[in-house]
Amino acid sequence: MKTRLDVILVFLVVLILSGCASKHKGPAYHAGDENPPSFLVGAVGTVLTNFNGFSAHVAITTGSMEDPAHIKSGELLERDGRFIYQPTLQLKGKRARQEGGLFFIWNDAQRSGYVLSEALQGYAPINPELAASNAAITMLDKPGIEEKIAGHDCRRREATIPAPDGTDAHLVLWEAEDQRHFPVRAEWNHGTERMTLDFSEVRLELPPEQLFHPPDGFTSYPSAVALMNELIVRGAVLEKKSQSEDEFTEPSDVRNPNWHPTATGGAP
Repeated sequence: MKTRLDVILVFLVVLILSGCASKHKGPAYHAGDENPPSFLVGAVGTVLTNFNGFSAHVAITTGSMEDPAHIKSGELLERDGRFIYQPTLQLKGKRARQEGGLFFIWNDAQRSGYVLSEALQGYAPINPELAASNAAITMLDKPGIEEKIAGHDCRRREATIPAPDGTDAHLVLWEAEDQRHFPVRAEWNHGTERMTLDFSEVRLELPPEQLFHPPDGFTSYPSAVALMNELIVRGAVLEKKSQSEDEFTEPSDVRNPNWHPTATGGAP
């Protein structure tokens, strides 16, 4: 009986510790979170404008020889060379509802865009210095190279792209035969840095046009840094008031055309 009781107690402790470990601690946002991911404003984003509209979940693994891998994820939409990227927000319950999420709108052809805060109901221009050149990219087929990626039969294509520092970067795509050659995996290598994007839940269809503009009623901030500073201050206040909640609330999915009821147009 004592042995059985000990096992039950250990099991309960593990459950409690697991629950505590899964709760988000600390501020939701930090300086720098206002910057779009490098794939969005770089060559990978330019390649992804060739599919006449899509939506997908993307897992992004970044790292280098000196730094261990970091994994982030989010939802990505594309229409007519414009993107929306919504990073996954790892918050729970009341904090998830109060702090909302960040969204990025990016126009690849114009090399400009916005960062938007659902919590602040505001938006700000993305710093143009963050955008790499969108020079023409020529992908080369690798004859005979076929691989299975995430259950898809894929053909591998590669390109060597001049980087701003004068060196060359290497881009590899694994295009799925059953997804109209959409790259279910993309890999970017530059020096010691490496980034891998894995796409899932791919839907090859045009997202609604109104999503690709800051919603009417959103406040315009002078800079992305100003928007992030206010968001950090707001988060610090909310963190002090937040209470532990067991229920995890997912952020709203920007692939839902009703992600914001006032999304009826606005700034181009």
